[in-house]
Amino acid sequence: MLFATCFLAATLLSGCWDQQLLKDIRIVDASGLDLDPEGKLQATSSVLEVSGSQSGNKSLDEIQTGKGNTTRQLRDILDRKISGIYSASKLRVTLMGEALARQGIYPYLDVYYRDPSSALNARIAVVEGTAHDILTFKKPGTKLVGEYFNKLISSAERRTIIPAVNLQLICPPMLDPGDAFALPYISKDTTSPSIYGIALFSGDKMTGTLKSEDSMLYLLMADKLAKTASVTLKINEEGSQNPEKYIAIDIQKLKRKLKVNVQNNRNIKVTLDLKLKIAVVEYAKDHLNDKRNLTQLDKKLSEELTRRAQVITQKMLQAKHDGFGIGRRVMAYYPNTWKKLHWLEDYPKVEFVPKVTVKIVKHGIMN
Repeated sequence: MLFATCFLAATLLSGCWDQQLLKDIRIVDASGLDLDPEGKLQATSSVLEVSGSQSGNKSLDEIQTGKGNTTRQLRDILDRKISGIYSASKLRVTLMGEALARQGIYPYLDVYYRDPSSALNARIAVVEGTAHDILTFKKPGTKLVGEYFNKLISSAERRTIIPAVNLQLICPPMLDPGDAFALPYISKDTTSPSIYGIALFSGDKMTGTLKSEDSMLYLLMADKLAKTASVTLKINEEGSQNPEKYIAIDIQKLKRKLKVNVQNNRNIKVTLDLKLKIAVVEYAKDHLNDKRNLTQLDKKLSEELTRRAQVITQKMLQAKHDGFGIGRRVMAYYPNTWKKLHWLEDYPKVEFVPKVTVKIVKHGIMN
């Protein structure tokens, strides 16, 4: 009886069979994937070196690069270059070179979705040029590459410039014929990387871009207002000084209505009505205590944002980017029509009718 009890306890209380000790592994906190001119896959990884001391843990990183045919093969190649076991379980950011993104990203992400230890909450972005150049660029103000890009992306998410996405969130729309996703698009100037806007996708292929001013309105049209959203618009042609031609606003609240109508069992019309309540944070021309001026500003802002919304929807159609999930709505409410459609070919024929209505509810402590 005692032997049976001891055997059962040893079986049930054997501990973690798949543990990975920190002293045995090398943590990768940022990775990049590119296609070289010959079509080979190139991986660039930021590998952490964590050392303990009496003053606390100290982290440094090193950049490792390898070339291969698949993402999994590249992990094995990099594993042979570093002093420890290659581990992407704490990955923070994955960057995709633009050439690779335009060819299709799913084959290179497949290993992340199959490996149970993958960090599916890692952020993902597309970079102008190559991910290798961005990752090896000297970053100001921080020692860790993954930390830098993680903060760069998260701050833009809070300001409603880019969508809050990760490896897990992009998988369903990537495989859904009636939906689409967008990723942060990072560019590099002479001093440091910066958020340019968003990369538009159709399926798993990048098909277009929107700059930051347009990407913010795109997210508002998608009913995705984050913590803050600010934009500066030109609304006056007259004015003795240049600042008097512009107004800076904060989005306080939004209400969006999206209607999809199918006519003649084929023609699809989308009506998007966006109502914004805003606060004026800068307006050099002033005189906002006059209700007539406020009414005129409301009208000018509504016209300007409606014009921009029309341009954005046209870019979405050209890129075959169904970012508002129109196909999913047609699939749900007009199933017979959906069966007759070839969505990639028929989506660019959709008629969008966007309308933006602006109302100023705050204009600061002046007046």
